[in-house]
Amino acid sequence: MLNKDQIQQLYTFTQKHYVDWFDVQTELVDHLANGIENHLIQNPNATFEDALNTEFKKFGVTGFSDVIEEKTKALNTHYRKLVWQYFKDFFKLPKIILTLFLIYIFYQLFQFVDERLYILIPTAMVLFWVPLSYFIKSVKSIRKTKKETGKKWLFDNTALQLGELSHIFNIGIYGGIIFDSNKNWSNTQELIFSILMVGFALILYVSIYIVSPKLRNEAAKQHPDYKFA
Repeated sequence: MLNKDQIQQLYTFTQKHYVDWFDVQTELVDHLANGIENHLIQNPNATFEDALNTEFKKFGVTGFSDVIEEKTKALNTHYRKLVWQYFKDFFKLPKIILTLFLIYIFYQLFQFVDERLYILIPTAMVLFWVPLSYFIKSVKSIRKTKKETGKKWLFDNTALQLGELSHIFNIGIYGGIIFDSNKNWSNTQELIFSILMVGFALILYVSIYIVSPKLRNEAAKQHPDYKFA
């Protein structure tokens, strides 16, 4: 059984090999500790350092980078699945009533506003500002947590990037603007655009206000020392 100093050495070892996220470090430390203990049982004359080097070589020439990539992909996939799960709820009773109402309101705006850009520009600004303000707030919280605890968490990084969904908001922000404002839209085009914009807004809402907090709650359950400022 490894002692506390040796466990701390393993944390330091993972940090030196470019593992910044404490949750990933913890998994690697557990894996290394088990391997080292088995190695020392089988080789009583081996030192802790020898056993550590032997276990590390098992990760290959890329070291821990493949593990980090795998964990990142897994969390992003989990995040997107949660977004899709909660997003679908808005197209089922009773939430579909709210969804249809929002689409109707957005569609009606086209009937009362002569210049389409009066709708498109404010919509783009909202779809830009909401994730931007979330990003700024999250970065500040992550930095505060790092300062207070000395730890960074992959959970936080995944939530910050919205599970790599952030790029789809560019479509929502700029999709309507790229249309030639001098051309007339048919009622069908206005309806389709209304559906798309409400859809983007719902994905944004689900990502920021439902899934990101849920992911952090999961982190707190898995890691009692997890803290998000």
